[in-house]
Amino acid sequence: MKTLVTVTVGALLFVASGCSSTLTVGPQANDSSYLGADASLKGASVTVPFVKASVKTTEGGGKKK
Repeated sequence: MKTLVTVTVGALLFVASGCSSTLTVGPQANDSSYLGADASLKGASVTVPFVKASVKTTEGGGKKK
């Protein structure tokens, strides 16, 4: 669990072009579940009591011609 939290926090801090992140704090963060984690090529998310954080990839992000 410690490794998962460390990796997720690292991913959230590495928000660069081509990524978007969300952070929800408070009781509304746990509408669907109290504990959970998910990671894929499209993004990552982690849910703990009163905190939900996620990072997703976005389209574009390249140089404009």
